[in-house]
Amino acid sequence: MKKNFSENQLKGFELHKQFKALYDLARYIEVNSLNIEDQAFRKLEKYHEFLRDQSDSQMQKLHKEFSKIKAIDYQFQIYLMLLERFMGQSLKEYQFLMPKNQNDHARIRPQHRYPIACVLDSVRSAHNVGTFFRNSECFGVEKLYLTGLTPAGDHPQVIKTAMQTETKIDWEYQRDIKEVIRSLRDEGYQIISVETSSHATLLKNWQPPKAPLALIFGHEQFGLSLEVLKSSDVTIKIDLWGEKNSLNVGVCQGIILQGIISKSEI
Repeated sequence: MKKNFSENQLKGFELHKQFKALYDLARYIEVNSLNIEDQAFRKLEKYHEFLRDQSDSQMQKLHKEFSKIKAIDYQFQIYLMLLERFMGQSLKEYQFLMPKNQNDHARIRPQHRYPIACVLDSVRSAHNVGTFFRNSECFGVEKLYLTGLTPAGDHPQVIKTAMQTETKIDWEYQRDIKEVIRSLRDEGYQIISVETSSHATLLKNWQPPKAPLALIFGHEQFGLSLEVLKSSDVTIKIDLWGEKNSLNVGVCQGIILQGIISKSEI
């Protein structure tokens, strides 16, 4: 990062520009896979010290989340998410908001539906969430559950990407994925995690059970937690041959849905 603001410069900025300075530096750290020992992170610490006495409630909340960072991990993602929210933006899929709690939204359902629910556990990009809505409408998914850091279905960037499919799919937001899993299991759903785990079953080798399915998709970078994986009935993955061994989460959902529906008896 070539920019290096002094204390007087940073304090002299308007609030949105202060957020922008913090965000640009944090994104630089994320994109370049730096750690907390790097000078870029030390600079970010210094900026927060400069702004420590800033009275704005959003800035104080940001300081609090930053103080919890012990590594460039999930907590750093929460910090970035807050910055994005305060700046009024959400990252597009090629980049990588704490959503407000939403009541269950009644939506017009697709003409043909399968007893499949898709659960998004902290899928951070609103662009990706919009893709989930489009895929779900196309494949006749019954409902979307948005949890954790996932933006809600009425987020402007979700709506923009979803292209009106958010009005055709039932969705609800719940903060705690454990409650969603518990509720779906009580309703008779098989809990299916989608993760690139060495212990996962290849989609091509897996026969969907004759039961409603709840497919769980995780964070773009960190995937699903061990707790979620342990609570699942089975973990599946797509057979890949590339060196990166990774797909965009929205693309992954489309492949998984097509694979399940093509051989499903549900």
